[in-house]
Amino acid sequence: TEANLLLFVVDNDLQNSEYTAVKSLAEIGKRSLVVFNKIDLYTEEDKEAIVVRLRERLLGIVSKIDIVAIAANPQSVRLESGEMYLPEPDTMPLIRRMAAVLRAEGEDLIADNILLQSQRLGEEARRLIDTQRRRQADKVVERFQWIGAGVIAVTPLPVVDVLATAAVNAQMVVEIGKVYGCELNLERGQELAMSLAKTLAGLGIVEGVIKIISTALQLTVATFLIGKAIQGVSAAYLTRIAGKSFIEYFRQNQDWGDGGMTEVVQRQFQLVKKDEFVKSFVKDAITKIVEPLTNIYSSDEEAETKSESYQEEAEINYRPQSSKKVDDYDDWETESREKREDW
Repeated sequence: TEANLLLFVVDNDLQNSEYTAVKSLAEIGKRSLVVFNKIDLYTEEDKEAIVVRLRERLLGIVSKIDIVAIAANPQSVRLESGEMYLPEPDTMPLIRRMAAVLRAEGEDLIADNILLQSQRLGEEARRLIDTQRRRQADKVVERFQWIGAGVIAVTPLPVVDVLATAAVNAQMVVEIGKVYGCELNLERGQELAMSLAKTLAGLGIVEGVIKIISTALQLTVATFLIGKAIQGVSAAYLTRIAGKSFIEYFRQNQDWGDGGMTEVVQRQFQLVKKDEFVKSFVKDAITKIVEPLTNIYSSDEEAETKSESYQEEAEINYRPQSSKKVDDYDDWETESREKREDW
């Protein structure tokens, strides 16, 4: 829509999609002429009826004099004599109206179009900035979700009730705010984090996440690690929900919207419940949490086994002389001296 003047061409009454397009262009300030083409296919009566309907439907959107009827490429007709006749194109109504508009409004149309293009460039710039900020904020969320998950997996929480509190990191809130130009201190970050953690728990999302993760991990994780893995991966999942919710909050200039924090959190939870996302997330979690956790505990078991083996070997090899067992010696029937002949 970079043109100064738009020509909207139809060959009958407007369809709904065409009407919507004309109305949308008018709403953004684009100057349009509606061109009713192929009038050579209609009788004079039908042509007039269609023009009347167009003017009625576009009342208040397009001026009556800006709806013109033409025949840009008329079809051949057979005369009574049998000869074929090709009428001349009838485009003068359009040419005259275009000339009148450009003569009267040309400079204004150019100025209006420049303004619209500037506004569009401004909107594109805002979209670009928003995309860049979202990308940066997503990186912050991803970093904190795996860091927190690793810590909780290694040192599991005694009760899952505090999992939401542990998953929503105040420093993450501060860093997301910074991406969007909002300077928060850690105290304010803690307030926001605690508020969202309570919302997660109050909505039953913690239990829902644990159920999703338990189902996804039960066939892929060793039994002795399953509890630690579920807590760690669930923490990462909750961190993601919280982080995405805060991104929406800061995108809207620190406003949760009409539905408040609850609506934003519920919407983010619904997005991450989709099967495709769960599969992808769990796959990453296995690589980033479960496998390192398995290696840690496997190494510990191996070290413990080696230690026990070394202890057993040392016990076998080390036998002090004083502790050796000496068999009881019975010399009752043994001659103690040589037999003498003179006895």
